[in-house]
Amino acid sequence: VPEPWRELFLRDPSLFLMFSLLRLSSSTKQPKLGRSNPAGPTKLRTTDYKLADYHHGKSKVRVLRVRQDGATHTVQHYDVLTRLFSPDTADVYTREDNATCVATDTQRNAVYLIAKRSKAITLEGYALDLANHFLREYPFIAAMEVEVSEILWQRYTAQGQVHNHGFIKAAPETATVFVRIDRGEPPVVVSGFKGLVVLKTTQSGFSGFPRDMYTLLPETTERCMATEMDATWKYMPGTGGSPSFGCADFAATRAIVRTQLLRAFFGEPTAGVFSASLQATVYDGGCLVLENAPAVKSVSIETPNIHMIPWEKLNVMGEAFEDDVYVATSDPSGSIHCEVSR
Repeated sequence: VPEPWRELFLRDPSLFLMFSLLRLSSSTKQPKLGRSNPAGPTKLRTTDYKLADYHHGKSKVRVLRVRQDGATHTVQHYDVLTRLFSPDTADVYTREDNATCVATDTQRNAVYLIAKRSKAITLEGYALDLANHFLREYPFIAAMEVEVSEILWQRYTAQGQVHNHGFIKAAPETATVFVRIDRGEPPVVVSGFKGLVVLKTTQSGFSGFPRDMYTLLPETTERCMATEMDATWKYMPGTGGSPSFGCADFAATRAIVRTQLLRAFFGEPTAGVFSASLQATVYDGGCLVLENAPAVKSVSIETPNIHMIPWEKLNVMGEAFEDDVYVATSDPSGSIHCEVSR
């Protein structure tokens, strides 16, 4: 205390008390401007409404798993999404209590850890292993969803010999799976693929559709037909997701579904098969899947058109259009959906 103040405080102790309080107040740490202040206000609402739906997870986690069998390598390249459900995590939203909030960073780390530990060689098997990991580790989780897209790589072949560790990306097609496990219930598995681009240059037509003042499209029995096909399929009870249905079964089913959908589109190699419409073709494909894949309960198919429009201006340039020159375009496209079920 400065000397002039000391004598004053000795004469009036109450002044000393006031001085001490002022110093204490001025020395209390105040939040810096532009920095977090956890002790300050944390909400602005005046009413708590019903939390109608909630979950959290991690998306776009990309992992490459290389398996080495001597000199021969195989790869699994996944894009992973996790989604966690628990009634307890409502408090994270409504009460600012993070005790049951599995950090999304933790979820990301699990994607890589299970990629190391899992013996599964299919994306379905890996997704099941990942979902079960979370249910095992966190008792408060009521349900777990995992979505995986697999970026497909094909082995490089040179001079008729398959390369041991060389791969070429099979874009844009990807394999997909959705897995949901509710605690104490059998898993739900929905397999699929996206971006399978197909084209045939004949054996397709479209006629007999309604015609009115708005219709300009000519009827035809000779056209190109192309689409970028997406498909998903659900499994019969006791198959996909059950302990007795392993990676080999998932892989075999996937091969059957893809083969039969392509078979419906193209037909036999020499003569092909006529398509009266893309709708009729994808329905035929769905039926072929159910005929040949006993584990499949239903298959859903999306086939937007990729239009190949005849370039008939050849006629004004001294050439004839002979089903040979087209304007290739994908927009706008027809939106064609078909689900076939047992």
